[in-house]
Amino acid sequence: MSRAAQSLFPHQKLDWTISRLQERVDSTPDDPAARIELAGAMVSRGLYHGGGERICNDALAHVRRALTDDPANVHALIVAALALCGMDRPRAAARYLDQAVRVDGEIPLLRLAMGKMEGLRGEHGQAVRQLETACRLAPDAWETHLELGRALMSLARQEGHPPRLVERAQYHLVQTLQREPSTERTPEVIRDLGIVCMQTGRHREAERFFGRLKQHERYRASAHLHLGEVSFQLGKYNNAIQHLRQYLRKHPDNADVLAKVALCWFHLEEYGRARETCHQALMADPDNVEARYALGCALMEEGIPNEAMKVFREALKERPDHMASYAEMVRARRLSGDTRWIQQALQAEVANHDRLAPGGTADPKAVTRERVHVVLDEIRQVGDEMVPAVLGAIAHTQDEGLRFLLWEAATELAVGTVANVASGRLQRSNELYGPGLGGLALATATAIPEPNLVSGLRLEEADLKRAAVDRHPPAHDVQAHRENLKTERDRARAHQALLLLSIGQRRTPSSVELLRRWADAADPELATAAWAALVMSGDPEAAGRLQVRAEQQGEGALVQRLLDAVTPPAEPLSPRKVSGDSETNCTTCGRSHGDVTHLIAGGNVVVCDRCVVHITSHRATLGAPDDAGCGLCGRTHFESAGLYHYNGVNVCNSCIQLSLGLLEREEIERFLQQWGTR
Repeated sequence: MSRAAQSLFPHQKLDWTISRLQERVDSTPDDPAARIELAGAMVSRGLYHGGGERICNDALAHVRRALTDDPANVHALIVAALALCGMDRPRAAARYLDQAVRVDGEIPLLRLAMGKMEGLRGEHGQAVRQLETACRLAPDAWETHLELGRALMSLARQEGHPPRLVERAQYHLVQTLQREPSTERTPEVIRDLGIVCMQTGRHREAERFFGRLKQHERYRASAHLHLGEVSFQLGKYNNAIQHLRQYLRKHPDNADVLAKVALCWFHLEEYGRARETCHQALMADPDNVEARYALGCALMEEGIPNEAMKVFREALKERPDHMASYAEMVRARRLSGDTRWIQQALQAEVANHDRLAPGGTADPKAVTRERVHVVLDEIRQVGDEMVPAVLGAIAHTQDEGLRFLLWEAATELAVGTVANVASGRLQRSNELYGPGLGGLALATATAIPEPNLVSGLRLEEADLKRAAVDRHPPAHDVQAHRENLKTERDRARAHQALLLLSIGQRRTPSSVELLRRWADAADPELATAAWAALVMSGDPEAAGRLQVRAEQQGEGALVQRLLDAVTPPAEPLSPRKVSGDSETNCTTCGRSHGDVTHLIAGGNVVVCDRCVVHITSHRATLGAPDDAGCGLCGRTHFESAGLYHYNGVNVCNSCIQLSLGLLEREEIERFLQQWGTR
């Protein structure tokens, strides 16, 4: 079957097709089938070949005429809805689609139309779901993959570009190109692929896509714009300026691009040029926030902080949610030593939070919470002197989440200060050792650099002998001196035991290795401390060793309670890709490694990519029981977005996405490698 035959719309010789159908309609004006076919070709022209709103309007006129004769014709209803989508009228399109769904909801063109309608409404999640169904019903049609790829891009943009959504968009755009879309659409797909490559950090591939885009006269300026953005992200500011200037030749008054050029000059420390370019941008658009931000940054570096603060305030007046401007303003106050202003800013933002209503395009509560985060970041740079201000701000809000955030920040500041004190003392542990210093280290272990904890363990016999003299009154006989030395040995052992427990909290490979050495080589008491520390690192063998020793001493119940308190929770099962194992078979279908693209394993279950695709396509009929858990990772219904039962195995949505992600990434890698050789 040819690529054209797999498409949902006619694309080949479209002008000739429309002309022929128009002649047919003119000769038989009462033939509804001819009008529907003509309208479908016109919608193809309008949606995918640059025809625009006018030709969609003509298509709507023809299909409405046909619907007067056959009002239940599903194809006509869908074409009418698509024509209205091409005219940006989703509410009107919905009326036709509601009728079509009642007749037959499993038509790929219908699902595509519903996806486009939901996208125009701004319901990008719903659009993705409809277009996923369209892709399942018509997996070889490039239009379904194109629309789904773009819907995923819109949803990713709405949700802050989560990597998995961006990867999925990239995959479906790759599928679109592989199915040879219309020549009018190919450059746009190349552009979109370049954009998602930027978002996934694949700048080299993005440059290739945008470089190819330069070959199309209509898209040359856009290619330079995106190449400038890639260069900016890579820190190649001179290259970015050159590309952005090429774009500005066609669009000299684009304030956003001028602001980007200004930021390039700023990063090149050409502050005068940055200011000049900002002024050009503000002449084109006096309210451009990015230009104001760049201007404020340049003024700060030139040593004109008062003017810079004025510019940042103006930017925030236009866009209260522009965090870059707010962050620079707070940072400037901190660098100038104006901690009082920072304290007042924190109190004002916290007090304002409860008075604001949630929701809206720029949720004011969310903006205020983000501002609180910005202020707290700068407060951390100031130090523990700000703890009273942070604790005082708690009284200005009743929001439990915000109160906890402030309490956590104050605790972090206090712990950081104590940790700095403990860290400094550990460098002199040969003089200052003891249970007091060990307890201080244990209380702040996660904030103390691991090398400092390790260095605090090193105590020599000479250190103990010196302490037996320096820390005690003069000994009148040998026995008194021996008693003093014994006391210091006990203090040293307590110090080392507490430090071993502190190191156990680090849970790093190096800390586990050190603890194992101490557990094997130290005397029984310190070895016990090392085993306890290994328990805190999640070592099950260490727990068994401790339990045996406790039973020998008659303290099994006490030690078990302590183990329950300090043992970290069990790690969830981590599904992994099975590689290089020819004897492993899929639990659900029995296929071997050589029969599938990949297998993922977790627990006692192995699932192949083919079964995952089947589960994905039939999720509605494969719901798992309420008390089920995923065989791969153990997640329940409460811990996953979905849990499905297939051939005796429960698989959750997270594991499905893991497998699909592997499949899609492999496909993307193959495509990008081949594209690089074209």
